[in-house]
Amino acid sequence: MPHVDVNGTTLYYEMSGSGLPIVFIHDYSTSHHLFEPQAEYFSKRAKVIVYDLRGNGQSGKMNVEINRIVDTQVEDLRGLLDELEVKRAVIVACSSGAVLAQKFAYLFPERVITMALVDSYFQEDCRAKGSKVIEALQLCALFSYYLPPEMFIRSLRVTYNKWLLAYHILRKELLHKRTTEWIKQRLALKYSDSYGFALRLQIPVLVVAGNHNARVLEQVKKTAAKYPQARLAIIDNAMYPSHLCQPHQFNQLLLNYLKEQNVEQCIDELNHCRSNGSE
Repeated sequence: MPHVDVNGTTLYYEMSGSGLPIVFIHDYSTSHHLFEPQAEYFSKRAKVIVYDLRGNGQSGKMNVEINRIVDTQVEDLRGLLDELEVKRAVIVACSSGAVLAQKFAYLFPERVITMALVDSYFQEDCRAKGSKVIEALQLCALFSYYLPPEMFIRSLRVTYNKWLLAYHILRKELLHKRTTEWIKQRLALKYSDSYGFALRLQIPVLVVAGNHNARVLEQVKKTAAKYPQARLAIIDNAMYPSHLCQPHQFNQLLLNYLKEQNVEQCIDELNHCRSNGSE
């Protein structure tokens, strides 16, 4: 199985196909398996890279302080792309994975062609409201994940009874969860300015969400309206993860978006620079 030593840790990754590099970034409760249908579909059309974030899946431990987690994972991504000799890429990220994707794009805009964010929206800051009760309840919810994963499978099956592909992948992720590291990552999101830099992104962003959860969809709409260059796309009969609930719709949506952004021209220009020996 392919691993690479990057930034003081070991990252598990899979790379398939050729051409336009597309990097898929999972959220903080799953692994690279979250994008299995997309990896299969796009590897026939592009160079697909999926990997497990530090502290997730088959990658190394979350051996950094909570306030350094997002920055460290950004550095991990840069190191991985360097090792794979990928100069620029399309970034597709789901839910909490979008936080590090956006920060990476903000810090290294020359490395990102365009970006797609799936089921991602700005989180409300409970600290600003001064609600100690809400914070306490959220902490209790976090620690409930130390309960045996089998206790959650029935409710997961009920929730995703209409989307069996999503159920089977999420079930597999639930049974292999790394709870302590997942909690550390969730706290990193809560106690950091996760989205402040996102509003200054100067690259095109596709914002995708399912229409099944009205509350989440409303938050995604508000989020999309704040980006300088964003397009909102809503997938019918889907909820998180909408790309697994309706993979065919999502794959076609992303493919059409990339064609409209003329991303192949970016790769042609990059290859031309390489052939001339310039950076």
